Amino acid sequence: MNAPRPARAVEKPWVQRHWILLLIAALAVSIALSAAVGLGVMYTFMSSMKDSEPYREAMRRAQADPRAIAALGQPIEPTGMILGAVEQKDGGTAQLFIFIRGPRGKADVQVEGSYHDRAWDYRVMQIDVDGSGERIDLLEGGESGMENGES
Repeated sequence: MNAPRPARAVEKPWVQRHWILLLIAALAVSIALSAAVGLGVMYTFMSSMKDSEPYREAMRRAQADPRAIAALGQPIEPTGMILGAVEQKDGGTAQLFIFIRGPRGKADVQVEGSYHDRAWDYRVMQIDVDGSGERIDLLEGGESGMENGES
């Protein structure tokens, strides 16, 4: 006679067998997407700051100042990090911290100013050299107001 066939083992679907792997993959994709969005927002923010007149003027003055060159060496370049905000309206304001470096050291440039009648008036534009406590006033010997018809 025929012997009864053994019952086939019912195999669970892939998702039920590998749910932990699927959870880890979903978490990794979520983290990667969050990081990409965050980096995109940061890049957009940094780009808009670098296009502002207060940033360009502070970098121009820092790179040309003999005291800054003596303290940091040449070339003086931004590290890429900028903190602060720039609003350019009828009564706009700027408050920036620009991190810079040269072959001899690092520093940060502090900029505070206001925008009236298509011109920037800077109250503060100074370099604080890291480690030395040296402070370089970039407004000394220069104009504190800067005419700017662009931006």
